[in-house]
Amino acid sequence: MTLSKRHAATIAAIAVALSGAFIPSVAVAGEQPSAPTSGPAFDAAAKELLNGEGVEAVAVDGDGRVVVYTASPDDLDLAASEFVEGNSNVSVRVLDAPFTATDDTDVVGGAGYLALDPEGPVSATVCSIGFTGWNATGGPAIISAGHCADDGVSTASVLTLPTGDPAGGATDSSQVEPTYLLGELGFAQFGGPGDTVGEAGSADTVDISAWDVVNDELTLLPAITDWTTAASEDLSASATPVRSVGTAQLGPIEKSGRTTGLTVGTVDAVEGWALVDGRQVYGFLATIAAGDGDSGGALYQGSTAVGIISGGATLGGVSIVWGADLQAGLAATDGYSVSLFVDPPVLSSPVPGGEVMVGGAISGTGPAEHTLVVTPDGAPSFDVPIDASGEWNFAAPDTPGDFGFTLYAQEGFDVSEETAYTVGVLPAPPVIASPADGALFALDAAPTGANGSGREGARVIVTLDGTIAGETEVVDGAWSVPFAAVPGPGAHTLVARQTVNGQSNSATVTFEVAAAPVVTGGGNLPSTLPATGLGDLTPLATSAGMLLFVGGLLVAVRQGSRRLGQQ
Repeated sequence: MTLSKRHAATIAAIAVALSGAFIPSVAVAGEQPSAPTSGPAFDAAAKELLNGEGVEAVAVDGDGRVVVYTASPDDLDLAASEFVEGNSNVSVRVLDAPFTATDDTDVVGGAGYLALDPEGPVSATVCSIGFTGWNATGGPAIISAGHCADDGVSTASVLTLPTGDPAGGATDSSQVEPTYLLGELGFAQFGGPGDTVGEAGSADTVDISAWDVVNDELTLLPAITDWTTAASEDLSASATPVRSVGTAQLGPIEKSGRTTGLTVGTVDAVEGWALVDGRQVYGFLATIAAGDGDSGGALYQGSTAVGIISGGATLGGVSIVWGADLQAGLAATDGYSVSLFVDPPVLSSPVPGGEVMVGGAISGTGPAEHTLVVTPDGAPSFDVPIDASGEWNFAAPDTPGDFGFTLYAQEGFDVSEETAYTVGVLPAPPVIASPADGALFALDAAPTGANGSGREGARVIVTLDGTIAGETEVVDGAWSVPFAAVPGPGAHTLVARQTVNGQSNSATVTFEVAAAPVVTGGGNLPSTLPATGLGDLTPLATSAGMLLFVGGLLVAVRQGSRRLGQQ
């Protein structure tokens, strides 16, 4: 393929004008009036100035002043001169020259590509990818500048080798090296609808192209390269994730393109219109370095995509660019969107590898107001909403055992990486019906076994004071284990452990066997009893109630009216 010397960066000269319109000036007697700085009147003012002579751009800076950009103050027509001189809040900035257009398998924003006519590929336009994206049906796409498509003549695109681009170390664009077929032109508009001149004051004057990626070898990532890893030919190895699409704000901004790589600067004027190759483009002005071939490259603030490089110039020797408003451009494409990075969901309870009861909550965090997609091993997926605070939960299955599942978060066509987890689902603990927890038994009525209920088919192992008393299966919802030896006097601990599918859970009760017969009765017992001829009654407090010496006989006294061995 032979490249012409014509690059997207040098297609034509551009005059840039920011959005504006005359708002009737409000003057106080003896004071100079002020020009409007927003609204329809400001838009109308910008349109009138751009339609005149000598004005390259009109915008509002960070101090709230209207700025008129011109290549030569002497070229300003009468209306522009009167506007500058007749308002107290207008200043003029002189450009060095009018604005001109600036034009491995992981595809990221900021990378280089060639746009060409497949019917006659004797020349190509060198441009930069702005952002990866989607078409209306969820197919992969890239977003770039509309003028790169040369009014629809160039309908095919090819990736370029990073080290063959100036940002990757090449001395100039003559060293460009095509690599992978990229895609076919899906939409392009430069200026007004139908590639017309367009009109200032209308947000449908854009500079955007969308290319449907047709090469299955390519992996599109929602990120913008910083070009520091170009030597490896993998521009995705060091990149900024794109998390949202927004409107440019006054303040810091970054740019990535195949000619000058990553540069930083400031947005100086917003919500305006520029004349790019004689066509209106709605967007914003930034002081930032750019060069030939950077057209279509990414303009972003933090992790928010805000614009596409449309044109460039210098002001006092300092590089400035005109950024085409990204949201306005996307609105014109009939369904194309920027792909966004989605943070993967995180499991928090139980911890990975931990345990949860059957039906218990499995919960975690993820990107707010996205959808969590859960895929259990060997079972269909289901969706769980992630709430506005970034929290989600779903119920553990009712079958005990190891529960493996994968998670990812989704919003539209954008999905996170998939993460895999395994947790143990515990069965419910068995129910111990007898002996009852806290029971006191007479020595001659000590329990001879334990029984209760559980999950059908589960194995139940019973231990008494740390020694296994027996094992059985739950049949018809019940289980029973006899003791090999009747427990003797004192406190005892009984544990029943139920196991299902390798997972187990247990229940515990404690009971006491008295060392003497137990006397029970209703009502409150006095701390001393009247003399009976049997000798003094000396109460001794125990965990089971009181022990009384009655005529030399030790008797256990327990309040209540229940039978021996009952609670």
